[in-house]
Amino acid sequence: MPGARLIGIDIKNKRCLKAREKAAKRGLANVTILHVSAEQYLPGIPAGTVDAFHIYFPDPWPRSRHRKRRFFTMESLRLMHELLVDGGRLFFGTDFFDYYIQAKVLVALHPGFGLTVEPAPPEVRESIYARKSVMREKAIHLFTAVKRPSTDGEPEQKEDKGSVDGEVQPDENR
Repeated sequence: MPGARLIGIDIKNKRCLKAREKAAKRGLANVTILHVSAEQYLPGIPAGTVDAFHIYFPDPWPRSRHRKRRFFTMESLRLMHELLVDGGRLFFGTDFFDYYIQAKVLVALHPGFGLTVEPAPPEVRESIYARKSVMREKAIHLFTAVKRPSTDGEPEQKEDKGSVDGEVQPDENR
């Protein structure tokens, strides 16, 4: 995507260094990798300027008492909604089923988003975390949401009528 500005963020410096090296080897001048938490970085972005958020394999905080530390909350979803352009995309993927359900339910409850049948980019399945999940025989759970237009008269996105892991279930009314 040479015409796009791509910003990757991570709280682990080692991951940032690796990502910067990969981008430099490929000559990707439009890629910036920042060593910062999303919670710190996102509030500084101007509203309505982001085309897409890609959130893949965030820390799942699997223990019940730690789940409040997860990034994907209604508050972070409200912020991402504010930052996205109309029609902007939110891609989410994890190998922790309960985190997938939590995130998908939050999106479904947010009136400014609609779940879509659009798949996540195929590259997500090539990431190191996706490969680790496959090696451990863990399923990868993905969904895509779109920010609904804030003005009337624009075409609506085709909404997901009940999908599991990105695969559309048949509509019983067809």
